[in-house]
Amino acid sequence: MLTDSRALARVIFLILMVVICAEGARADGGRLRFRQAAGPFIVTLFTTPDPLTEGAADFSVAVEQSGRPGLVEDADITLVLTPTGHAQPIVLHATHAGATSKWLQAANFSIPSRGVWNVTVVVRRRNQVGQCSGLVRVEAAGTRALTWDVLPVPLAGLLLLIHQRRKRRYIRERRNRLAASAC
Repeated sequence: MLTDSRALARVIFLILMVVICAEGARADGGRLRFRQAAGPFIVTLFTTPDPLTEGAADFSVAVEQSGRPGLVEDADITLVLTPTGHAQPIVLHATHAGATSKWLQAANFSIPSRGVWNVTVVVRRRNQVGQCSGLVRVEAAGTRALTWDVLPVPLAGLLLLIHQRRKRRYIRERRNRLAASAC
């Protein structure tokens, strides 16, 4: 019985570690929000966290020159976030310093309210200018729940533990029945 409780403690510890580590795992730029043509450029917008909530946020942008391979690294990128309603827009300047990847430019800031926001990306490079926009939904702070990208791991561990316990109980009962019928 002591080994069962040790095995249970190990499984619970592993499940907790997976959940804790999975929360911090992120891709370079975050969740892809849109990829659009913007004049002579192609703009790709990523955001973190996912889901996007009130508070700290990262808007990362990758810029490509239409018809040419590779990313444009020397573009000047401005993000204009406008909430639905009559609130003032937020104007941000994306930089390489704020990005999680050297290929992206990012703006890190605090989103003041939930709702649907229009994000306009303006790209300037030399005498070329491009602009595109899209909508993002911002949830209320604290609404982040266990998502289906994290939840299956601890559930699988729990199901495995239940299966192992039932299997051991079945084997034990079968031995007892065989021993009783042999007498």
